[in-house]
Amino acid sequence: MKHRTSVRSVKPLRTLRPLAGALAICTLSIATSKSLAQLEEVVVTAQKKQENLQDVAIAVSAFSADTLRNAGIQNMTDVTAMTPGFSISNYNPTTPAPYIRGVGTNSSSVGDDASVGVFIDEVYAGRAGAFDADMFDVSRVEVLRGPQGTLYGRNVAGGAMNIITNNPTDELEGRAEVTLGDYDLVALAGVLSGPLSANGNVRARLAISSRQRDGWVTNVTNGNELRDEDNVSARGKIDFDISDSLYLQISADYSKDDLEGPAARATEDLAPTVPGNPTDKVSLIYDGYAEREIQGASARLVWDLAGGTLTSITAYRSNDYEFLDDTTGTWEVLSLVNEATEESDQYTQELRFSATTDHFDYTAGFYYFYEEVDRFETFDSSATFGVPGLSRPLFNGNMDSTSYSVFGEVSWLLSERWTAIFGGRYTWDEKEADLVATDPDLLGFLIEPYAVKADEDWNKFTPKLGLEFQASDTTLLYITWADGYKAGGFNGLAPIAAAASTPFDEETASNYEVGMKADLLDQTLRVNASLFYTDYEDLQNFFVDFGTFEVVTATADAEIYGLELELWYSPVVGLDLFLSGSWLDTEYTTFEADPSVEGNNLMRAPEVTGSGGFQYRWELSNLGNLLLRADVMYSDELFFSTANVPESSSPSYTLVNARISLETNAGWDISLWGKNLTDETYVQQGFTVGSGDSHPIYGPPTMWGVTAAYSF
Repeated sequence: MKHRTSVRSVKPLRTLRPLAGALAICTLSIATSKSLAQLEEVVVTAQKKQENLQDVAIAVSAFSADTLRNAGIQNMTDVTAMTPGFSISNYNPTTPAPYIRGVGTNSSSVGDDASVGVFIDEVYAGRAGAFDADMFDVSRVEVLRGPQGTLYGRNVAGGAMNIITNNPTDELEGRAEVTLGDYDLVALAGVLSGPLSANGNVRARLAISSRQRDGWVTNVTNGNELRDEDNVSARGKIDFDISDSLYLQISADYSKDDLEGPAARATEDLAPTVPGNPTDKVSLIYDGYAEREIQGASARLVWDLAGGTLTSITAYRSNDYEFLDDTTGTWEVLSLVNEATEESDQYTQELRFSATTDHFDYTAGFYYFYEEVDRFETFDSSATFGVPGLSRPLFNGNMDSTSYSVFGEVSWLLSERWTAIFGGRYTWDEKEADLVATDPDLLGFLIEPYAVKADEDWNKFTPKLGLEFQASDTTLLYITWADGYKAGGFNGLAPIAAAASTPFDEETASNYEVGMKADLLDQTLRVNASLFYTDYEDLQNFFVDFGTFEVVTATADAEIYGLELELWYSPVVGLDLFLSGSWLDTEYTTFEADPSVEGNNLMRAPEVTGSGGFQYRWELSNLGNLLLRADVMYSDELFFSTANVPESSSPSYTLVNARISLETNAGWDISLWGKNLTDETYVQQGFTVGSGDSHPIYGPPTMWGVTAAYSF
């Protein structure tokens, strides 16, 4: 306890010292400038309509296209590092585990769902790994923190992430981009957008990207390079102005990954130590791999009526992947290889009506979701006993999930300053499970073979109440109460038939929050803050009991207290300073499956996280602009298991990124950038079997590159 207090009190201050010095030097260098800037208005669609970020009574972090590019944000992991209270364990793109305010899901088996919803152009991506693709040609990313049960529905008990891609343009435009970097990085990207018809009523946009990079981790048993990158992504949109009041958008996207050893794990804290430097060398029997293919298509129809706007979104998404993860390598005590193959298809339909009157602003709608998942998984420990195939249980599962919901939210303007918010959603969920398990193993993952067919349904009303006070033209105060809900499910890796056929309970959350959004000092300083308390019931947890090697499904109650702060300051034209942070106090209050967990912190919920930096755009006469940017990101210690043991944790760490760009008036953009410039060692994910061992996956070392782009 003494050590943890020291880390939390001293480390953040040390983290901020280099940032404070950089900010001071930059500020002094432009102190002679007399022109005051104003912060730009940030438009978001967090409440299913376009609004100024400062008018939205929700804790939202928004990242514009300019920020995404200049901060080097390429994927979901980069977003989490710059968002208060947001963390992710993303060692394998097929099994990401996003957590907001300590709430997420640590399993991707056939029978469970995520607690943080990811939406791509308002289409829900249901399965883990169906969303973490290249963020090229993205207009905006929004992270909504806390339950969003009214407008977003199921599986957003922790929060939601909106990825909004660029739409076709009225005029011809395009961008071509080439990036070269260390570890033989080669990335290519291109965008072309414009009208297809003479009158401009039909427009299209096509974006394509490719990214390849050699691995930076060596497997000492064979010399192969692991942790590489190999992604190809494409997205297309066509807009049709059918009439002055009717608009249709058809879109499709595709992404493919083919990776070698993305989950290359070290083995530590053992005697004798497994050979190799654990940060960039591992000792594995199998290199491992991950292959993923994502496809999606949607039709968005918007009809402007006399009394409001009717919106229909029809979508299909599929996510197919397979991976092999050698979790323990050449460790003499235990050999354990995790292998999985999954195919999933989902269909969604949303229909909603929005309108604004003199005193009311409201949205009402209907939502339908259907998903089918087929998954095979095994935990092969045969090498432990020296006989191939001797201890390799086979889990085959099929899950059909159906969900319906009706929802509505209304803002009632009580006076010029006061607004009341009333919302609610009623959701019906049903799951049908077909689970088959064969070949019991010697460790105990599977105790008996079984073939189980089971079904269960859940329903829940999730209300929302709020009150807004417009203290001034640029200051909003709010208080809200909102519930979130995630359906129950089935254990797709159950050791016995009885456990496979028994559903686990739904997850519910009640969040109480007060917040402020203010633009101060002639709108040069933006201060957004929130203070919240979340009461969780039946928080779903999945873990391997390494005493029996059974995969256990457990529900727990938890409490979360937190404070979040985001600051932006633009003292002079061209200079932006930014700082954000969160403080979390989390606790499991009940945990029937293992009472020793009670009182522990929630998984992936660091007590303190923060990020800060500056961006300065300096005009170079008639040539263009020189952009300088630096970002510093800090995370406190976090745990990857409910047991809160150091062998399955990530110590506190600080990352520093920087970028310098020349933006010419002729459309050229040349950038030199670097990530993790201090070469910080940090852990992305890890586990222990409880014998003093630790099997961590480390984050990337210092990486740099040069990007050249031309826009027209």
